[in-house]
Amino acid sequence: MARVLIVDDDADLLAGQRAFLEKSGYAIETANSIDEGLAKAAAFTPEIIIADLMMEHYDSGFVFCKKVRDIPGMEKVPIIMQTAAPRKVGFTFESGGAPGREWMKVDEVLTKPVPLEHLLGKIEQYLSGKARHA
Repeated sequence: MARVLIVDDDADLLAGQRAFLEKSGYAIETANSIDEGLAKAAAFTPEIIIADLMMEHYDSGFVFCKKVRDIPGMEKVPIIMQTAAPRKVGFTFESGGAPGREWMKVDEVLTKPVPLEHLLGKIEQYLSGKARHA
């Protein structure tokens, strides 16, 4: 059973994604802050991480992803960032190696609300090795 860590400050989103992904056969841990997410990343050793961009601060997701990449053994774990920033502030990100991907320390950015089936498909893509890692 693949392990997925979801880090987001939206309790409803965490509950919904957790229920859906557990029903789909994944072991799920959730966290609602950078510190809790880092602790769970180190203890749970997820095979993939889903992280929000704006949590405690507007750049919390970037800070979290950078710190995760610094944890020994977590350097290559795929990270999918989910954010409402494109809708709220006009931030854009194109998948497939767009400039900025490297400094962001993420493999993919999805715009919220992310349909659960789409999120599941992305998780399966990364876990099967069919997606390009950052």
